[in-house]
Amino acid sequence: MSAGDREAEAQAKKGEDGAASDRDHRAAAVLKKNWCVGLRIVELILAVIAVGLVVGALYYMPQVVASSHRHIALIYSSFSSFIIITGVLIIARLLGESAGWKTSLMFSVLGFIMFTAAAGIIFYDWHRSYYVNIRPNKEAYDLLISSGVFAVIDAAVFLVHAIITFMNEADY
Repeated sequence: MSAGDREAEAQAKKGEDGAASDRDHRAAAVLKKNWCVGLRIVELILAVIAVGLVVGALYYMPQVVASSHRHIALIYSSFSSFIIITGVLIIARLLGESAGWKTSLMFSVLGFIMFTAAAGIIFYDWHRSYYVNIRPNKEAYDLLISSGVFAVIDAAVFLVHAIITFMNEADY
């Protein structure tokens, strides 16, 4: 192999690495620009799953799950309000509007608080009613505890979103 061939091969390899590097930079720029929308979509999906599971649990046997109306109201209001809020924020972003970083931070902090409270109530009601019933409906209780787990995961996503928003002071 001559020196010219080695030189041409090195240039070709350098060109491939440069194209890959350029793609990586573009992907990083898109991620940096749209990280907030991605987290909001994850928050929305988790909230929809959590509300679906709790509706399924309470539909199966409302008398089996020993939960007061205040508990059910807090759970439904937490899940449904943040489905609406997160959906509106996503749609607004897709239409070109952006909420300020303080507004986004407050929604994330409030989401963390509300989903943590809802998860705590779900776990409390599950524990209280599961061990009281002689023949617990396993499927209803599995749905209820799964809803609590998704609420905890969503609370963690809201917390991560709040931390990143606070650190970056970036508009949503």
